[in-house]
Amino acid sequence: MPIYEFRCENCGERFEKLCFSSRDERETRCPRCGSYRVRREFSTFACGIGGGGGFGFGSCGTGGHGFGFG
Repeated sequence: MPIYEFRCENCGERFEKLCFSSRDERETRCPRCGSYRVRREFSTFACGIGGGGGFGFGSCGTGGHGFGFG
């Protein structure tokens, strides 16, 4: 069940949606203006950052995670 990032071509709103099927993705509407003219965006992914016995979660390469681990 991937979470996709979308951008509305009508108003420019960026938002995320959990899609259980390809039908969910096709029926995605902008939460701001209600338009169906949305485009799926490429998004970064989260990864664990090892070292020192701690865990870091966030986009790879940022060095920060904000979850209080490590």
